[in-house]
Amino acid sequence: MTRCWIACLTLLWIAPLSAAELNLKPIKVAAGVYAVVGDLGGQTYENEGLNANLGFIIGRDGVLVVNTGPTKRVAEALHRAIKAITPVPVKWVMNINSQNHYWHGNGYFAAQGATIIAHESAVTVMRSSGNAQLDSNRRDLKEKAAGTTLAYPTVLIKEAHTIDLGGRKVEVRHFGPAHTPGDVAVWLPKEKIIFSGDIIYTERILAVIPLSHSGKWITAYDQLMVLKPGVVVPGHGSPTDAARAKRDTRDYLDSLRTQAKQAFDRGESLMIAVDKIDQSKFKHLANFELLARRNANIVFREVEKESF
Repeated sequence: MTRCWIACLTLLWIAPLSAAELNLKPIKVAAGVYAVVGDLGGQTYENEGLNANLGFIIGRDGVLVVNTGPTKRVAEALHRAIKAITPVPVKWVMNINSQNHYWHGNGYFAAQGATIIAHESAVTVMRSSGNAQLDSNRRDLKEKAAGTTLAYPTVLIKEAHTIDLGGRKVEVRHFGPAHTPGDVAVWLPKEKIIFSGDIIYTERILAVIPLSHSGKWITAYDQLMVLKPGVVVPGHGSPTDAARAKRDTRDYLDSLRTQAKQAFDRGESLMIAVDKIDQSKFKHLANFELLARRNANIVFREVEKESF
């Protein structure tokens, strides 16, 4: 009887540490092109830390995965979703930048034999901050982060890179620093589809972080749009068109920088400037209350630094 109770108590203690199987639902963007749209909020236990977009592109010889997610668990779920659609093996992984929700599933795909690719600047950040990112994931995602290990890209690119998937060529483009120094986009020239990564956000307010440069971000956006994509798969938000991308990303960045520069030219302090910068036109975007003031603060400091 005592052994029975011990066994029962052990089972009760273990149960909370097991999470139900995660099932992802890819959206078909075009023939052989799919996106997995992450949650619009921040990274939480409830959303698996998956608050950014993943994707995959199917060729005759192999599949290219665009981002591997924040954990091994998400990467495994992504692979299951791919295998439900095609028997073609995953041969390549593209990390569009150095943030944890885009590359912490690398270890899983590396173990499957996939070649992992990223911009050299992204890899520099990955190597300097990866362990801290992983510690944060383990703290916030608890057992859902189990088995996640860091696997760094082995193919580092500078400006452009072409991948032949077999009957389908994919171009990787770096347009300069934007949200992070190593942002890249994945371009399908025949289909006119671009996985923009964090160069473009839609539906939620973009996040200007210390690694960002809003001025160079606008330049990168403009260079990306020279390609005239018909479909944009943003880093955050649902697949969309160029008009929506402009409203939610470029117009916001331009408004923020213009007002910050005007405030600086008037000689206003950071505190006064942040209160005066009017972002109300964008308050319909998710996370507005959380990020608007922080964005204004960082962009004002950026403008201030540029003036000296």
